[in-house]
Amino acid sequence: MVAERIKADCPGVVWKESFAALGRFDVVDVVESADAREVEKAAIVIRAYGHSTTETLLATPWKEFLAML
Repeated sequence: MVAERIKADCPGVVWKESFAALGRFDVVDVVESADAREVEKAAIVIRAYGHSTTETLLATPWKEFLAML
């Protein structure tokens, strides 16, 4: 239900990968969007329908990051 809701409500979000993790987080989802607000909205959907907590981190590909320096 959560994945379908994100597809419907956050069309600009592309789910790239999901990882099972040991430690602080159980699952790490990697998503991509041109609009950070879309990712925020997806996180709200996960909290509301997935009964989960989320932490959203903005990431820049390493080569793009170096090019900004």
